[in-house]
Formats: sequence, C-alpha cells, structure tokens
Amino acid sequence: MKQWGVFASVLCILLVGTAGCGPSGTSLTAQQLQEKNKDAKFVQIDGVSLHYTQDGLGKPLIFLHGLLTSAHLWRAIAPGLTYGNTTYCLDLMGSGLSEKPQNLTYSIDTYVTQLGKFIDGFHLENPILVGHDIGGSIATLYAVRNPGKVRKLVVVNSPLYPGFSTPGLGLLKVPFANGFLTADWFLQRALRGSVLKPEQAMPNSLLSQYLAPYTNDPGARVALVKQVKELNLDAALKSEGGDNLSKLQVPTLIIWGDTDPYISLHMSQDLKKTIPGSEQYVVLKTGHNPIEDRPEDVRQRLKEFIDK
Repeated sequence: MKQWGVFASVLCILLVGTAGCGPSGTSLTAQQLQEKNKDAKFVQIDGVSLHYTQDGLGKPLIFLHGLLTSAHLWRAIAPGLTYGNTTYCLDLMGSGLSEKPQNLTYSIDTYVTQLGKFIDGFHLENPILVGHDIGGSIATLYAVRNPGKVRKLVVVNSPLYPGFSTPGLGLLKVPFANGFLTADWFLQRALRGSVLKPEQAMPNSLLSQYLAPYTNDPGARVALVKQVKELNLDAALKSEGGDNLSKLQVPTLIIWGDTDPYISLHMSQDLKKTIPGSEQYVVLKTGHNPIEDRPEDVRQRLKEFIDK
C-alpha cells in the first residue's frame, strides 16, 4: 500500500502542469468485432455485443473479471471446473473483446442489468457466480437484488464496502490526466501492481494479451475512463453492500490475497463476519489478483466449494 501511495504521489507531481487531452477514438462496431474475431462467441444485450466463452456441460457457472482484465483472467481456472458444470466467462462491456460503446453509461447498475439479461437470455437457472474485483461487486449486487436466483456466490478481492470502487485506478478521475494515465506504461504498472511477483505472475507475454484490446480497439481507452468515472459503485454499496450484506442468503466463499495493496485483507474479514454462513479462504503470498499469482490454489478451493 505504501509503494502505491508513493507512486501516486509521484504521478500527481508529474501531472502538475500537464494539460493533455483525454483518450480519443471510435470504438469498433459489433460487426467489426465479429469480423476480427471470427471464432469468438458474442451475444447481443440491449444493443451491446458482449463476448463470452462457454465450455462443459452441467450446472451454470459464470465468471466475471474486474477492471483492466478480461475473460482471459479465468483461462487457468474455468477449464478445470467443467466436470458437471457449464462454464461461462464473460467480457464486461468496455473490456476484452466486448463492444465499447461511447454513448452508454458504464455504471454498476448497467453491469448488473446486463448480467441479469445474460442469465435470462441463456435460461441459466440458479447459476453459481464467481467474480474478481468489480466482477465480484457485480455478482454480489445481482444476488442481493435477485434473492433465490443464485445457487452460490464467490467473491475474490472485491470492493464490497464504500470507498474502494476503483482500487489503484482512481487517478483516472483527475481532470486532464486521462490521456496520460491510459498510456500502456500506466496500464502495465497497474496490472503488475495487482500481483505479488510480477516477473512470474505478470510477465510481458501476459501483459501483451491484457493490453491487446487497448491496442486493437481505438475506443478501448475511452471506455476505460468511462468505466472508472461512471461506475458509481459507492452509491450502490452504501444501500446494498457493506453491513447490509447481513441479509444475503446465498452460500458464499470469500477468497482474498493476503497482501492486497488496493483492498485490505481486513475487508474480507469484515465480509466473513457480515455474510451469514460465509466461508473465507486467504491465499498466502498473493496480492490483489491471487488468480494470476496462484491459480492452482484458487482453482482447488473453488472446486471444493462448488462440488460440496
């Protein structure tokens, strides 16, 4: 946390006197996305083309990623859980291969609504929801708003108390800084900062895969700024998150990296006390993204929770 604070302070100093314009570019259309990714699966939800993967056969199991990542996050997790389950890994609007419209609001309510329509459109009865970062926030708010419609819930290092809406990316809200802070070097720094051992868990080859959408889609950086600025997660968490989660009646597993620099381990402990009957699993020697730090450990714990 101290390292990120120093980094943020240096950035603020660098931004003094910087008056660059924000990122610009027109997002690829649904047709262009399909043409560039001929083998990929897309679904239209309220006029937005969302990319997803599907594998296995059985109970529905939906994976949601967080800011800066994509469905690619689950590449080492989902394949090991297909026995008895149908896995769906969804790219959120504005991320991965999904469409990045510039005329829509990237609010938490929009994301929860899109998840609901994805579930209804595929007729997925009582799915298990797994989410990392804001993906866990989306999954949790869906469960809160749709009692009895979620079989189980798994949240991984997810902001579920007000004040942690955009961990590590709040600087994107600084006026005139958008273009400066959506450059590749900043995105690389944020991604590397999410793992404890970047040279192992976030090598250059993986960084290139995560940054590919920002290179291939001219509107991706605009969408990232909209995600951060318009998410409005705190407002929802004040009324439906935090201590209000004591009303949540869903078997819940809380997975957390023990040295998360963005969202303290203390939040997971508070969640464990608040959510009735919830289980907590701390992944040792990991940061904000234990999925990349120790995928085998996370997958094994997920499997145990899902199967029992």
